[in-house]
Amino acid sequence: MTLVEKTGFFPDYYLNLKNSQSDVFDVQVGKIAACRNDYERLVFVEQFPGVRENDEQLEVKRVFAGKNADTAAQHKEKGNQAFKAKDWFEAMLFYTRSYMALPEDKASERAIILANRSATLFHMEKYDETLIDVKRAIDLGYPKDLIYKLYERQARCYMVKKDYPKTIACFKKCITALDDAKVPSERRSKLILDAMTMIKMLEKDPLTLKQAERQKKLGETKPLTMAIPDEKEYLSEFVRFDQNVAEGRFARAAADITVGEEILVEKPFVAVLLEKFAKTHCDYCFIRTAIPVACAKCADVLYCSEECLSKANATYHKYECGLLPTIWRSGASVNCHMALRIVANKSLEYFLKLKEDIEKELPIEEITKLPTDDYRRVSHLERHEKSRPPSNMFQHSLMARFLTKCLVEAGYFGATPKANDVTTIGGIMLRSLQFIQFNTHEVAELHAKKADGNEKTVFIGGGLYPTLALFNHSCDPGVVRYYRGTTIHVNTIRPIEAGLQIAENYGPIYTQEGREKRQAQLKELYWFDCTCDPCLENWPTFERMPTDIIRFRCDGPKQCRAIIEVPATCNDFMIKCVTCGESTNILKGLKVMQDTELMTRTAKRLYDAGDYAKALNKFIDLLRIMYEVLAPPFPDFCQCQQHAKDCFLHLGNFYDLN
Repeated sequence: MTLVEKTGFFPDYYLNLKNSQSDVFDVQVGKIAACRNDYERLVFVEQFPGVRENDEQLEVKRVFAGKNADTAAQHKEKGNQAFKAKDWFEAMLFYTRSYMALPEDKASERAIILANRSATLFHMEKYDETLIDVKRAIDLGYPKDLIYKLYERQARCYMVKKDYPKTIACFKKCITALDDAKVPSERRSKLILDAMTMIKMLEKDPLTLKQAERQKKLGETKPLTMAIPDEKEYLSEFVRFDQNVAEGRFARAAADITVGEEILVEKPFVAVLLEKFAKTHCDYCFIRTAIPVACAKCADVLYCSEECLSKANATYHKYECGLLPTIWRSGASVNCHMALRIVANKSLEYFLKLKEDIEKELPIEEITKLPTDDYRRVSHLERHEKSRPPSNMFQHSLMARFLTKCLVEAGYFGATPKANDVTTIGGIMLRSLQFIQFNTHEVAELHAKKADGNEKTVFIGGGLYPTLALFNHSCDPGVVRYYRGTTIHVNTIRPIEAGLQIAENYGPIYTQEGREKRQAQLKELYWFDCTCDPCLENWPTFERMPTDIIRFRCDGPKQCRAIIEVPATCNDFMIKCVTCGESTNILKGLKVMQDTELMTRTAKRLYDAGDYAKALNKFIDLLRIMYEVLAPPFPDFCQCQQHAKDCFLHLGNFYDLN
């Protein structure tokens, strides 16, 4: 990813700066090479001719234009009209827009809007979501004379969920609340009679007593939430990390690892949602949400739950609130936003105390033992500091300065920022921009349209995963990754022998792109020359793979495991290995190929039926069986790997377009 991904005022600012002194600009920029560290580079940029003089072009200011009571009222009216027309989905959307637009001081109006939204959800038979919105409305102080409606709605939801003790409790609250209700006496009497009838009927039901006893035994139940369940991080005991001059830091297998094993579950050190998904996904955990909660001050992002809103407000959002429009208008990439959020997630005091330790070189063993939220877990990732051209370093320094100015505007440095503190954070911002460039992963969501079977992976944000970032690249990766929210899961996609590298993939894979194109892309984005097996041996893409040659593994007594290529028309069963000189009986391999055809059909049938877990188990069995006797690249193995990857994706972030 680049510094900027679209047009905006930052690239215009840079071009104006360049054009204002075009005759000497490159010479002046070249002097940044004399700077010894990132802090000196920030000072250099601060003193660069024309930088401070043109600061007004950066437009750094907090904006809260999304909050407007009149706009909220208009959306509410449209929601009411849709509700009357029984267009529940449309009503829900307008109520959400109204809720998002309500200013901070309109708590009672927010309660009413959430109550209205809960009514649409009830008609849509989304009972858990209804209960969540009802609780939100009550917590915000829903009017006393109307609150009986919410208690009755709660009771009806619990009734459908067959939770009878809670149904009874809510009906009792409804009866009590009717004392404050402004309804005709006949209407009140009917509501009370209906509630009492339901209470008496449920109290006689034997299931009610059993449920009550069970609930009492279990104690307080967790409140309903749309937040994604918290996952425990995990690193397989079979994964080791090494380091050498030629390969840098890399992961290797400490023992044989079979196909399909989960070897890593990791939360991001930092993650940022793309702007285009800011109104459909939770800004904190990235899950798609239909009943969001909003920041009280800004309308730029939303959250799936109070938990995520609270976590965001306690860390980065108190500084990003109102500044997001500026960041988005600047044209800065999601990488730049991640660099800002790394700093915003921690206090100024944290980084000032850590400053001296950031530059210290640490062995890989010590880095992996650091706490997961320690900045040094990521600060030592590859950043190609010494090989950056002066113009590249200057642009990154200029961006770091802009992002730091955003934090100054947000109050990160307090009422009177100290120049040294601003330079320190600017230097840390610059360092972050450098390592983020080469170590970011694109957080994905699988979009599927079951009507026509079309599926595609959509990137919804970026994340930095300290442990996964230590894995090297291969155009024939040994692992596949998928996401649940922002948490990444890494599973093996082929067997990996003890001692060998566990490689992931940085983008291009050999089955889809030719060697020259892959290597050019990797060189451009990651600044290295790929020397994986598909590149060294120039493996063919899937379309070019020969179907008249079968690649068997040598099964002779010397266990050399060399590759024996046999024409499909060969009638001999004993084939001599040119490496060890021993003969291999290929009947076993031929039998495997025959057996896998039936297994593949079964696995595909399970996949098409939506039973992805069972289909995955079948594909994993197929990969294991094939890998024992046959050697990639060959079409059947590649197809099976792709099917297994598709199954894994269905276990993570998923959106049904229907």
